[in-house]
Amino acid sequence: MALPLPHQRHRLDPVPELHGLMDEGPLHEYDTQPGMGGRKQWLVTGYDEVREILGDPERFSSMRPADDAAERAELPGILQAYDPPDHTRLRRTVAPAYSVRRMERLRPRVEEIVEECLDDLENVGSPVDFVRYAAWPIPALIACEFLDVPRDDQAELSRMIRESRGSRLPRQRTSAGMGVVEYTKKLVARKRRDPGEGLIGVIVREHGAEVGDEELAGLAEGNLVMAAEQMASQLAVAVLLFVTHPDQAALLRERPELVDGAIEELLRHASIIEAPTPRVALTDVRVAGRDIRAGDVLTCSTMAVNRPRGDRFDITRENPKHLAFGHGIHHCLGAPLARLQLQVALPAVLRRFPSLRLAVPEEDLRFKPGRPEPFAVEELPLEW
Repeated sequence: MALPLPHQRHRLDPVPELHGLMDEGPLHEYDTQPGMGGRKQWLVTGYDEVREILGDPERFSSMRPADDAAERAELPGILQAYDPPDHTRLRRTVAPAYSVRRMERLRPRVEEIVEECLDDLENVGSPVDFVRYAAWPIPALIACEFLDVPRDDQAELSRMIRESRGSRLPRQRTSAGMGVVEYTKKLVARKRRDPGEGLIGVIVREHGAEVGDEELAGLAEGNLVMAAEQMASQLAVAVLLFVTHPDQAALLRERPELVDGAIEELLRHASIIEAPTPRVALTDVRVAGRDIRAGDVLTCSTMAVNRPRGDRFDITRENPKHLAFGHGIHHCLGAPLARLQLQVALPAVLRRFPSLRLAVPEEDLRFKPGRPEPFAVEELPLEW
């Protein structure tokens, strides 16, 4: 099935047709999202206009229209499926778990997980698939740690998380997905009795009466599965970016103090999310001089605003602004955890494997389209 233009890439880069639309203006009538009940659809490619729309939940809803033929999905606890006031309530209960203090407390365990997974990668030997042996296990295990999953359960739960998203066998995907769902329900029941220090424990202690078990289970499942899948995709793409830009990899090895800026640059240049959930106009409104009617659907192209024509990857870029984590009330709550993982994992990979390179021609790499899952490289064979 052909992908809508906002999700089309040539490897890591937007296709020229997207840049062509950007040259024409910031807003375009466009059939970007089939199955929206015949509603008029718009593609938004201007930075200011994308920020305006994503930052205004009073005029633009992230929920599917009630009369959509596909019907609204019931996703309890998944923040992207909520509008205010429920979104405000639920996000307020979750936000404390992502504080700077908690991220720093988690850092030593993140460092242990990264080193253990890189040990496994090295023991397998060159060449090896980075996706299988590092990009997936690192964030899956960290997600388990973040939720305070018992150590004895983490390896099996991590396996189920990956199979639920990446298995090519439908029956295995379904079985693993149900396994994750059942585990999160049991985890929530345990945390109600003994909260502990993880995400669910923080919510139970500070806002337990405000959040039901179904929403808690949805939050747990979302943080386990979505966080692991998105971070696995981003970590693999980041490593691909550095092995195909050896000058930038060498620079980061020589100047590790550049790591924070390097992470923002790679998030800008190689974001795994090309467009967030489409927004539905709740009222008639003008955007970029065009009349948007209530019920119109707007797809905001973060790939367009992050990647201007002639763009290049440069970790010394000053203040690389981007919308890789979205904007407004749906700005990714897990951004601090994602940054922490990249801060630890990328320098560790480059330090441990100074001669790291692709084990196959770059043109042989296969990519998963960024719709509906995050954009990803299917396998990343590396050698050193």
